[in-house]
Amino acid sequence: MSAEGSPRANLGFRGYTSIRRPPAELVARLAEYAPPDLSDVMRGVFTLDPAIRPTWPFAGRVAGPAVTVVVPAGSFNVVRFAMHQARSGDVLVINARGITAYSMFGGNVAKAMRRRGIAGVVVDGAARDADEAQAVGCPVFARAPTTASPPYEGTGEVNVPIACGGVVVRPGDVIVADATGIVAVPPEGAQWVLEQAAALRSRFDAMQPTLERGEVANIAAITEELLKQGFAVDA
Repeated sequence: MSAEGSPRANLGFRGYTSIRRPPAELVARLAEYAPPDLSDVMRGVFTLDPAIRPTWPFAGRVAGPAVTVVVPAGSFNVVRFAMHQARSGDVLVINARGITAYSMFGGNVAKAMRRRGIAGVVVDGAARDADEAQAVGCPVFARAPTTASPPYEGTGEVNVPIACGGVVVRPGDVIVADATGIVAVPPEGAQWVLEQAAALRSRFDAMQPTLERGEVANIAAITEELLKQGFAVDA
């Protein structure tokens, strides 16, 4: 292949077919935690825009390595190339620049992707045919519903770092998504995230007796800190 035709040189119109996926056991352990808890331990930095929501009343949780695609002006053919790279358990992540005038994912491809075994789809843009995606059990997260089909021709890149919902998502990052939100966990930090999430869960568990009594946890310490900051209390 010539240099001009190689993915490394062909900026804006290229696709990579090989990505490094984290171990399935690591993905399964991350899936045990809700996105808000994972977001808390990562200090909110890897949390996608909450405007990207399930397109149908999905009650489960999606977790899997990201297969990424960016299509600045649509190009559904580039998206379909990305779909072909997805393996069972992957999450397809599409950066459509937030455009909602046309759909970047619909009912027919939802069926194909579900049969392929992918865990879900995240679209920073619009999706259509939510009823068909629901019928085959394909979780789809998008900014908005729409009816229009996308353009098929155009530029784009597959399996490169992309922006999605205001977050950089790299191929192989672990996407964890449900109705409460979406996070992208860098695999190199996943073990630390798991340790912090477990500690957070332990703290929440310890609070439960206080909460069951209808009390505010740690209120004495909170009040003391407020007074130190100059907070005035009318006795």
